[in-house]
Amino acid sequence: MGMLLIRELNVNGCGDFADVLVQTDQPVTPEQMKELHHDLTRLNNEQECPDTDDVVEEAVKNTLGETARCIGYALLEYGGGGHPCDEKSR
Repeated sequence: MGMLLIRELNVNGCGDFADVLVQTDQPVTPEQMKELHHDLTRLNNEQECPDTDDVVEEAVKNTLGETARCIGYALLEYGGGGHPCDEKSR
């Protein structure tokens, strides 16, 4: 069994990022990683407002098959001094 962490940077334009943890039945090969990256990019570009977890789930299914599954999702806020979007909301 393998684990893969996929991180999308700057998901909301404010420096926040999202992590999706994927469990695989076998280690992921470099070729599969390249194919997964291309599929993630394609799906993000095709959708108007893509949800990270939905995009990752579809790309994982397309690339790694039904035996790989997303087992965790977390939206993590920017950890710097003050949130970059604080100024936008004022």
